Amino acid sequence: MLGQHDEVLEGAWPGSVVLMEFPDRDAAKAWYNSPAYQKILHLRTDNAIGDVILVDRVAPGFTSAGFAERVRVAANENSIR
Repeated sequence: MLGQHDEVLEGAWPGSVVLMEFPDRDAAKAWYNSPAYQKILHLRTDNAIGDVILVDRVAPGFTSAGFAERVRVAANENSIR
């Protein structure tokens, strides 16, 4: 968060993150590629170093622990074959 103290525990941290939410990936791409945003894009790229990535929303009920368990099960099934 801008203006807040951060503490890096691992790796390098450039300092801030901007999160934007869109209804879906197509809407995000439409915004990014819109003439209005493309017209001002240089204001960001000329004045800041950063990356722009799209990340899909996780499903309701998603947990890291549940995902890790599914990966372990799949890995175990593959090692048995």
